[in-house]
Amino acid sequence: MNRFGTVGRIALLLGACLLVFFITRELYRPEAPAGQVTSDVLLERIRPVMKLVTVEGDFSELYTYTDADASFSWLKQFSPFQKKAILRVKARASVGYDLEGLGLVFDEASRTVHFSGMGKPELLSLEHDVDYYNIEEGTFNGFSAADLTKVNAQAKELIREKVAASGLFMSAEQQKGEFLILLRAVVENAGWSFVDEAAPRDGRTRLKD
Repeated sequence: MNRFGTVGRIALLLGACLLVFFITRELYRPEAPAGQVTSDVLLERIRPVMKLVTVEGDFSELYTYTDADASFSWLKQFSPFQKKAILRVKARASVGYDLEGLGLVFDEASRTVHFSGMGKPELLSLEHDVDYYNIEEGTFNGFSAADLTKVNAQAKELIREKVAASGLFMSAEQQKGEFLILLRAVVENAGWSFVDEAAPRDGRTRLKD
């Protein structure tokens, strides 16, 4: 009984020492300056704002692929040497600005964000599905797995051309001004200064309340 009693008292003493240690450590832990937002945190706050200037568009196109293959060119006009595929391509494109290409320089010492521009909007993502309506194969010219992969790639390239010819890039460009207003607000609400070096005039003035 004495041996177990001694062990219990030692354990209780160690527990009390550990409790004092943790309480003391918390009491004397240096506190982070209140309201101090680091550049990493500020960058994460800016990231969602980028999505506000992202424009999405849905596309649906019919694509016809034809090919003729024969040892002699005059044979290519006959159906046994021809193949054809008709497919519908449905896609969703996202056009906007990449955060990596955003001209932002964070000066931790002066807590200032320098903005030098955001370039041109670009195609951020392109998701597409392909449905084959009809596939016609010639006796001497069939579709291989490599052919279908090539057709898929060409269909996606067709959608890229349609996106480029659409108004998505212009719409994203038109929202640049609104993005700068939001960007400045996020930066200044975090206690930083915002300098727009891309503006024709001085961009050091803060937003009016």
